[in-house]
Amino acid sequence: MRYPTLMADDDPLQEYVLAALDLGLRHSGKDYQRVASSAKMQQARAIQELLSEQGQLDLLWTMTTAEREAQLLAVKIPIDKGLFGWRIALVKRGRGNIFKTVMKSKDLQAYSAGQEHDWPDTPILRSNGLPVVTATSYEALFNMLDGKRFDYFPRSVMEIWQEYREHPFHNLEVEKTIVLHYPTALYFFVSPRRPELAKDLHAGLEKAVADGSFERLFRKHLLPAIKKANIQKRRVLELSNPLLGPDSLPGKRPELWYKP
Repeated sequence: MRYPTLMADDDPLQEYVLAALDLGLRHSGKDYQRVASSAKMQQARAIQELLSEQGQLDLLWTMTTAEREAQLLAVKIPIDKGLFGWRIALVKRGRGNIFKTVMKSKDLQAYSAGQEHDWPDTPILRSNGLPVVTATSYEALFNMLDGKRFDYFPRSVMEIWQEYREHPFHNLEVEKTIVLHYPTALYFFVSPRRPELAKDLHAGLEKAVADGSFERLFRKHLLPAIKKANIQKRRVLELSNPLLGPDSLPGKRPELWYKP
């Protein structure tokens, strides 16, 4: 079972995702061996590898959209419990209280966000009337924020602390007062070439949810970042997500979702 190397080997988010993948595969009762791509790969290329009949990948993880669900086999267990939709911002150092007077999402229209051009977040923010400046590479966004090309870089509470530590030479800090929230999920997506893998992984993750091992894994890896984000003391700005289909998210299953 082949998957892309999307992040550095020691990235905490990737460590958690791979631990969740291992948990699901173990609980499936099937003998799968996972193999990483030899080189780091952009998400867009990884998706094309999954779609190709001669593709070198079987699985990846990414934020869901109706388009991705139509192209690939979505394993609809939100391995992030929806945390990818809880976003706090990196800002230029000295601007940690830039949003202290922002009370609703409309107030953010006076500020520009930075995002990569092909991320789902870009159309989500724009559809809510929020200005977005785009870049063609992830690393460029940190330089652009440092250079005041935009005002804030919204990141999930799962990602932001590691990213802040990895960019000490950029004059950045974490904004203190607001959190953006929109409905989404981080899913495993499987190539249409491997329907048996999608079925087995879904069954395995359902078993892990049922026996509590998924929740324990989630808390072990992600609870420190959640606590550090201090969501309960931030103003929540709710946004809509037009990229979802009517059946994109499993509803009425509170055990699958994080709630502050």
